[in-house]
Amino acid sequence: MANHRQSLKALRHIALAHCRGEHPDLATLARELGSAVRCHPDGLDALAARVRTTHGPRIRPLRTGTAQLQLWLIAWPVNHTSVLHDHGARWGLEIPLHGALEIEAWRRQADGGEPLAHGRHWLGPGDALWFDADQSRLHRCRNLSGREAALSLHVFGEAPGAGLPYAPSPSTRQRMPPSRSAIAGPLPG
Repeated sequence: MANHRQSLKALRHIALAHCRGEHPDLATLARELGSAVRCHPDGLDALAARVRTTHGPRIRPLRTGTAQLQLWLIAWPVNHTSVLHDHGARWGLEIPLHGALEIEAWRRQADGGEPLAHGRHWLGPGDALWFDADQSRLHRCRNLSGREAALSLHVFGEAPGAGLPYAPSPSTRQRMPPSRSAIAGPLPG
């Protein structure tokens, strides 16, 4: 059985190695972390099995040795959905370690009106989603499992601080409408 401490140590080492300097290459960081997640499935599954969460996400900060980089290990309860939020002026990366997450993206309107649904991403173990510091990106995360907790690693840089919740109106409390398939042209034969 793989050791979950070794798996976390490997992920932390990759994040620290790639996050030196003012702005890391987030695509390379995502690729390296994703590769490590796929190489350590037993250790990460063992870690997820140790996590018991029922009421809300459990957030465990991992030490980085610097205030300019934050690593968070988040355990998501079954079917849990976060509030609509952004991460201020920070760049960031989210990667599931166990289970699957749905990330709903929302866009702020220039006139300050209600945010608009912008897209949806589904991430499994080793799939990463990242954003630059100059993007004002509202989103919310949901554990797609109805039976077990999901586990994810979040890497944040630049301006330290917590995520910024968005005060939703009744219209943004609704879930994004379901995706619909569309064919934009002829299918190649």
